[in-house]
Amino acid sequence: MHKKISNLAIVTYTLFIILISVLTTVLFYHIFIFETFKDNSESQKTFFEFPLDKVSSSPIKEDNSIIEVMSYGCYYCATNNDAIMEFANQFSQEGNFSVIHLAKKYTGLAAYSPIFATLEEMNIESELRSDIFNAILNENINFKNNDELLNWLKQHNVDTEKYLEVSKSSAVSEKLDYMESIAEFYDITATPAFIINKRYVVYQDRDFPEFTKYMAKLFEQSKQE
Repeated sequence: MHKKISNLAIVTYTLFIILISVLTTVLFYHIFIFETFKDNSESQKTFFEFPLDKVSSSPIKEDNSIIEVMSYGCYYCATNNDAIMEFANQFSQEGNFSVIHLAKKYTGLAAYSPIFATLEEMNIESELRSDIFNAILNENINFKNNDELLNWLKQHNVDTEKYLEVSKSSAVSEKLDYMESIAEFYDITATPAFIINKRYVVYQDRDFPEFTKYMAKLFEQSKQE
């Protein structure tokens, strides 16, 4: 009888220790890894303003500019591309609108930045952008695989020998460095982000066309400061 009780107590104690261990592990992941109980108000902000003294050292070359920081792997970048390009055409009378690819180290969305930089250097990026979004997001073509990428480019009448040559050029390397310097300076890790006249960084928090009106308003505001 005592032996049975003793064995039962050992089993119960062992299960108790296992349970405590599991709960402790789960709690650890939620607190330190997933940050479940952390105040996420800062991470949910969609508007960031940079002081004028910092703006003066911005790596952005163009004055009176709005820059979209996007990624080929970004669903919202793809969804809003037509609306953004329409706004870009309208904005061309006011200033410079340009698009760069997120190129920040250790950020998964930056993986396609060399493709963007190469195609832009070849002056064909904008005309292929919609098709690239569709290939990556809808057709599940792995552009990170060089063979799949080159095959796709051939199907879209891109000179792949020229592509490979340009991809290794100093111009592409400089473009990648420039895009990364912008992402680092403005601490951009998500897309799409919009840098308005070097002063503001905004993330979409409303539908189009209200969002483009909002950016235009901020642009005018930035010129008055």
